[in-house]
Amino acid sequence: MNEIYIEKYELVGLSIKISGSLNKELVGLSGKVILETKNMIIIETENGRKSIPKSLCKFETNDGKILIDGQKLVKRSHERLESYIWLEI
Repeated sequence: MNEIYIEKYELVGLSIKISGSLNKELVGLSGKVILETKNMIIIETENGRKSIPKSLCKFETNDGKILIDGQKLVKRSHERLESYIWLEI
């Protein structure tokens, strides 16, 4: 599997599944990301909206091809994106 720096990209609109978490009740939860804050991802599931703490979870895309460590996402999305823009210049 090729390593992809998903933290460079916008997560809103991405379909994800929680593949690991310190809170075992969250593992297996899946849905579409509808909002992202500094510490939380809000996903739309079959049973409504769920707020997921980024730092506790590991995510994967629904096709299982991209794995995401939530610890690397703990920033506001625009701050995370800005830091990569500065690194690439």
